[in-house]
Amino acid sequence: MAEDLVEKVINFFSGDGTENLSDKEVVLRQRLKELNENKYAKFFRHKTDEADPSLGQFFYSLYKMILPSRIFMKDVAKTTRLRQVVLEAFMDADITETVKRLSPAVIEERMKTTPPEELTDQISQDIEKINSRFDTNRKHGINRCYNLVMVFFQLVNFDYPALIKKFDPNFTEGPFASDPKFSAVKVTQLTKELAEFLAVSQELNPDNDWKTLLKLLKICAGEDLISENQFAQLLIGLRDIINSKILELIVQYSSKNPVWLCKPRIPDEHVAEAWLEVRTLKAQECVDRINENEKNKQIDALVKKIFDTTEDLVRLDNYTSVKGEMYRKRDLSYYVYADGLNYLSAFLEGFMEKNLHELCDILLIRGQWTNNAFSKEMSEALHQLLGLPMSISKLDLVLAEEGGDGSRLKAAMIRIDRDKTQARYVNAIIDNINDTAQELLSSAAENFFIVGKHLKNLADDIQKKHPELIINWRELNLVAKNPIAPQMAADHEKIADFVKLMQLYVE
Repeated sequence: MAEDLVEKVINFFSGDGTENLSDKEVVLRQRLKELNENKYAKFFRHKTDEADPSLGQFFYSLYKMILPSRIFMKDVAKTTRLRQVVLEAFMDADITETVKRLSPAVIEERMKTTPPEELTDQISQDIEKINSRFDTNRKHGINRCYNLVMVFFQLVNFDYPALIKKFDPNFTEGPFASDPKFSAVKVTQLTKELAEFLAVSQELNPDNDWKTLLKLLKICAGEDLISENQFAQLLIGLRDIINSKILELIVQYSSKNPVWLCKPRIPDEHVAEAWLEVRTLKAQECVDRINENEKNKQIDALVKKIFDTTEDLVRLDNYTSVKGEMYRKRDLSYYVYADGLNYLSAFLEGFMEKNLHELCDILLIRGQWTNNAFSKEMSEALHQLLGLPMSISKLDLVLAEEGGDGSRLKAAMIRIDRDKTQARYVNAIIDNINDTAQELLSSAAENFFIVGKHLKNLADDIQKKHPELIINWRELNLVAKNPIAPQMAADHEKIADFVKLMQLYVE
């Protein structure tokens, strides 16, 4: 594109004494001509390649007008408040009320009087409501307004003092006790600052909704930082200078780069989406925390009911919550299902082997079933459960220090501080272990459910005058240590509770 421009200029000036000049010199001469013919030619002294003091005066006048805004914009607390004010300007009373209800502090108060399940439903409805109310038009309106704030922010935070000092080395930032004494300055000294100013001022369009912006600034500052009329005049004058290309021409000429083009710095903040994401995320975290608390309460209640003991139920040596904590503290993957797998191991050891196995042997081996498919299904589920202890032991042993994964984890944790890639390695190992643990819990829940289902059906069947599933109940009662009917009912209830416990861990 630049080469085409150069070629056109060369062709335009062909035959005008430029045959011996380079392409670049030809275009630079054209830029010099355009500078001299510009309506703001007073800013440039072509005989000495200097910027006139009037250019310094222009930037000084601009600086004086925006200084109150400049001071305001340096206050982080106030600019943060400005962001919130922009958002609130596009919210109606209904949205504002919904946002208040989703505040973590308000949710904490609501937790004291509202049942957990009801509260989580209410929060979820409010999250859905606020997402639907923040439609595309509302988001675009907020983003347009805030990006206008950022355009203004760029303008007021431009380094005016550095530029003004080029014209008056004794210049100091306000207050303005006396006006600076400007002198001409070589344009080559201004190239960087002028290019920067053009980049941050290109989006200053008088047609934008500056009136709303100034109102929002007043709300945050508590006073007018610049009057509407003064700012309107500033924009018109500044826009006229920018449109004249005088500053661009000076940069092109001073940098000896006649095809230099300004790259506007256009703000593109998506504050609406970011704000909405943060609000809904915090609200969802509250929902998750409430659900987690309720889940833990259910787990505690089920554990007490199932095991009927306060003794330590940890049965594994390595896959435990305590040993997984060192990974959690390092923000690594940890042993997610350790508690669940230890409860499963304790249940298999304490209930399966001591109670259920003997009862199922009597039912399956000595029982005369009328439907072999039912007995086969129960037998297969029992077989799967009997194989779980070995699978659990295998998972636990592989995490021992001398085990395959245990030794790898130990070596990786030694190197992790100096080699960040070890974190991914650790996570991969633990994630794989967790997947295996989850599969074991899911398998246990599924197979215990099957056994429990049949125990319930058999408990009902034994009470019938004419049993339909097993026809020799009297014989089975004779060989059992305890009456079969109450044992099947009790075992079914315990299994049902344990299935609930397993499901809480794998859901």
